[in-house]
Amino acid sequence: MVARPFERASVELVWPSIGLAHPDAPYLDLAAYVLGSGESSRLVRRVREREGLVERVDASSYTPLDPGVWSIALETDALRAADAIEACAREVERLRAGSVSEAELEKARVNFLASEDFERESVSGIAGKLGGFHCTGGGYELERRYLDAIRSATPDDLLRVARAYLAPERLTAVALLPEADAGALDAAGIEAAVARAGAGAGSRARAKRSGQDAEIVSYALDSGVRLHVLPRRTLPLVAARAALAGGLLAETPATAGITAFLASLWLRGTEGSSAADFATAVESRAAEIDSFAGRSSFGLTLEAPSAQLEPILDLFTEVLLAPALDPAEIERERRETLAAITRREDQLARRALLLFAETHFQRHPYRLPSLGHAESIAALDRDALLAHHDALVTARNLVIAVAGDVDPDRIADGIAARLADLDARPFEPPRPGREEAPGEIRTALLRKDREQAHCVIGVRGVSLDDEDRFALEVIAQLLAGQGGRLFLDLRDRRGLAYAVDAMSVEGVDPGWFAVTIATAPERLEEARAALLAELARLVADEPPADELARARRHLTGNFAIDQQRNAVHAARIALDSLYGQGPAAHHRYVERISAVTPADVLRVARRIIRLDAYTEAVISP
Repeated sequence: MVARPFERASVELVWPSIGLAHPDAPYLDLAAYVLGSGESSRLVRRVREREGLVERVDASSYTPLDPGVWSIALETDALRAADAIEACAREVERLRAGSVSEAELEKARVNFLASEDFERESVSGIAGKLGGFHCTGGGYELERRYLDAIRSATPDDLLRVARAYLAPERLTAVALLPEADAGALDAAGIEAAVARAGAGAGSRARAKRSGQDAEIVSYALDSGVRLHVLPRRTLPLVAARAALAGGLLAETPATAGITAFLASLWLRGTEGSSAADFATAVESRAAEIDSFAGRSSFGLTLEAPSAQLEPILDLFTEVLLAPALDPAEIERERRETLAAITRREDQLARRALLLFAETHFQRHPYRLPSLGHAESIAALDRDALLAHHDALVTARNLVIAVAGDVDPDRIADGIAARLADLDARPFEPPRPGREEAPGEIRTALLRKDREQAHCVIGVRGVSLDDEDRFALEVIAQLLAGQGGRLFLDLRDRRGLAYAVDAMSVEGVDPGWFAVTIATAPERLEEARAALLAELARLVADEPPADELARARRHLTGNFAIDQQRNAVHAARIALDSLYGQGPAAHHRYVERISAVTPADVLRVARRIIRLDAYTEAVISP
């Protein structure tokens, strides 16, 4: 530490390195390019642009005849020096965690080789290069081997040299400070900054396994993110889902639709990529990133060839860390959402369910539409969206599940490094409080000048932590589907219905169980009476054994078919973990469904279906 009459603080972070003749020299050069060469390098983009901690920063690898140094140089003011050192050291730790993507490596490779070619434009340049390799590398022939190593380098090569040479215990830091600020930084402050960087960077030691249930490998990252990985080596494909508690549970009538709006905006660009660039980067790798928003959660989905996972993970995690929320994109999304809300009025089946929910619940957020209302969407602004994102997108509210052709430890290290900056403050999931089920019959009627009538009759259902949800799912299947009671009696035999259905909708808080029918307006009364009769039949007698067996086989068979896809595994693991069921809860699904007996069906039907306290929503001309 030296204080002189300077205007700015200068810092050098230096690691002892190797000579030019060492076979690792090309890889250290590439590591320096990735970290700190060019305006799109990590140090420039994150430490200078995003965090605003330095005016200048770069990385370099000096490999002379004798062992040289690998270093980061930065300029800042004395008051920001400790934070700048911590941020730069954290980026080095991320490099050591193995998060270099193929795209980053290729960009470094192309730029490095281009600079080498420019130096060879003249005869003197060629002579200088050959002479340099001959004198410092032990022979001009080394140049060819050196450039071949640059061309064939892999992310694993950079990971290996970063871990071998850039360990924090090998670091030497030198700072030149203005005399007026000589007390702003000392050796202890530098050591503390480097220690904080190591603790928060998500290096390999920070992605520790927290358990293993069947094939699922679980990790508790230091930040608080929960990660579950299911290796499936059958095809070179991978899927991931990032799930966060929220959805409708985090909304009010004034903010209805904000979660779905925000989730859609995630796909409209990040701080590092415009909406067009984001879409191009995803599609050019044969991948798909999408968002979702539901009653109790929201998040991101990813599907990609496993060979493209590293660059796609960069985009996937950047969405969570730094969404652009660009004002122009907000307005585009607003126009599209308002148009979708208008179209919703013409989708009678969907509109009838919304009318049912807003009648059945009087205060609970499950009464709100996921798209929101025209008034709430019109009132949204960037500040509200940013506040919603910051409130819910935190490390301790995030579960990520990955399924497919991956190495669990490596993917854990990479995700830990990428999400090291995610806010790790304590988090309490939004819980507005449960609402008592209706104690009376509630009805709602909406007139629409259409040729169909729609009727929904439903009651309060169960929550995800209720063991009776499996029997209730079987009950819904007894009614629904082409072999269900509603289809066979109301549609096939009596010709009452264009469409019939039954559903059990669970959530963190109790949802609903409902039956629906679309019918001709003149037959509406007959149709609703038939729905009530089928519900009465459920609470009167146990189902025949063969009918129950068909319903169970249908559910378990569809479950087995779904299990073929990585995306389904990732979704179930992430959401089950988020909701407190455990990442392997779906392994018990077939057993739970198969165990439902006729007595269980009757017991749960009598518990749930109250014919003296149901909610009915009708849309008719």
